[in-house]
Amino acid sequence: MPLPDSATATPTASATASLERLDCYRVARDFARLAQRFPIASAVLRDQFRRASLSVLTNVAEGAGRVARADNRRCYAIARGEACECAALLDLLDDAPKEIGSLLSRVIAMLTKLVR
Repeated sequence: MPLPDSATATPTASATASLERLDCYRVARDFARLAQRFPIASAVLRDQFRRASLSVLTNVAEGAGRVARADNRRCYAIARGEACECAALLDLLDDAPKEIGSLLSRVIAMLTKLVR
């Protein structure tokens, strides 16, 4: 299921503004959008890759919404684990576009910093 474009999405303005300030969220969103459209022949790999990419995005959003630093870190650590899962799945594919790998690398680096 493709993610809606930001012009058609309707979350509350304050929640959106809060998430938009977080670079990691924006990069994770761009990665998830690409991941949802990336054609993978194997249905099993495609399903797992898409689920993991959405989990990266949703865990970053959840972490951004948490107040306690320990809760933030836990959510960001889960997102980082899901991003590493995406990296492993991309490793299995020969035709992954460079852009998707680049976004994923950026997300992992940002999450690594957020977890510390």
